[in-house]
Amino acid sequence: MSADPRAPLDATQWERVQTLFHEACGLPADAWDAFLAEKTGGDETLSASVRAMLREDARHGSVLDDGLAAAARVVLTDDPASLPVHTEFGPYRLLRRIGEGGMAVVYLAERSDLGSTAAVKLLHDPWLSPARRERFASEQRTLAQLNHPGIAHLYDAGALPDGTQWIAMEYVDGDALTAYCRAHALGLTARLQLFREVCDAVQHAHGHLIIHRDLKPSNILVTRTGRVKLLDFGIAKHLDPTDTDVSRTRTGLQLMTPAYAAPEQLRGEATGVYTDVYALGVVLYEMLAGKMPFDITGRTPGESEAMILTAVPERPSVAARATTQGADAPPASWADLDVLCFTAMHRDSRRRYRTVDALIRDIDHFIRQEPLEARPDSTAYRAGKFVRRHRSALSVAAGVLLITVATGVVSAG
Repeated sequence: MSADPRAPLDATQWERVQTLFHEACGLPADAWDAFLAEKTGGDETLSASVRAMLREDARHGSVLDDGLAAAARVVLTDDPASLPVHTEFGPYRLLRRIGEGGMAVVYLAERSDLGSTAAVKLLHDPWLSPARRERFASEQRTLAQLNHPGIAHLYDAGALPDGTQWIAMEYVDGDALTAYCRAHALGLTARLQLFREVCDAVQHAHGHLIIHRDLKPSNILVTRTGRVKLLDFGIAKHLDPTDTDVSRTRTGLQLMTPAYAAPEQLRGEATGVYTDVYALGVVLYEMLAGKMPFDITGRTPGESEAMILTAVPERPSVAARATTQGADAPPASWADLDVLCFTAMHRDSRRRYRTVDALIRDIDHFIRQEPLEARPDSTAYRAGKFVRRHRSALSVAAGVLLITVATGVVSAG
């Protein structure tokens, strides 16, 4: 029986396959068998894996031109993270797949000894990239530090017998933030209160010197009871407390969601708390306007980057008129809402809200109809806010004054 060229390989075998493949690439096809027999010492699994890669390479361009992940698919049948349902490991039993990203597969799992459920995330192709394994391990460490009602909790972590890493965390049964707003036709105040919960969770992470770097509605779920849960710290970054500027750090890999990425991320520059502030500004814009500030649908990465770095988005107040999914705000409120969004997502990080806490303060100011810290201080602006905030009391006072004046006029007559 011939060896299966797609049998799972461990890290050492995979490195050996790559080495032999490169050595054999320069040989004619009729010399492959003799070469592999000599180099593999009769290891048929190893020979079959290399031979499969060589045949694929001969059929159309180098398999390595498509990257290591594509090369691995030639010799690996099953990603270790793609486990059948009902697979058991540790105290968990997988029930169904509920999500998949570039780095991991997520399953709904049950823990029979406790009668509870969890979301179990398994790393994709763990042997292909040390950097990917380190990011996954970093996510475990990050979640272990965070204990906040607005952040999904870490329950457990470990590795399968073949070394595949996994994380068990709180399963959140809910909808993406913007989808929840649409489905429940939330009014302006309710949307801002949800957004404030998001900011509070992000501020908690910042308090532990952790920046998320991938804030977007799909990573922010709202539960059936209306509570926010922040997910996916897969590309989070720990700030260096020994740095002279603790708000800054530098990223080596450009891992991001472009539509929500800050300009400094797109340019590959230093990132910090201000990077999360920008993403929060984009999320707020989408919650208020019912659409994104930049429509990059169908655009190339270069075109998308150019648009985000140079184009001027519509004010949320204008964009909201063109959609039925935005917030229904009174005209007098939109000027402040425009300022809230555009201050958070300013291209110049020095002109954004300095911290998420500063953004929270202005959200609270808006809800209480108080002047925003981000707006220029003027007598007219503060007077207008005072009038709107105390409209009822001022109406009563004006009525009393009118009656008093009228009474005086009658008495004088």
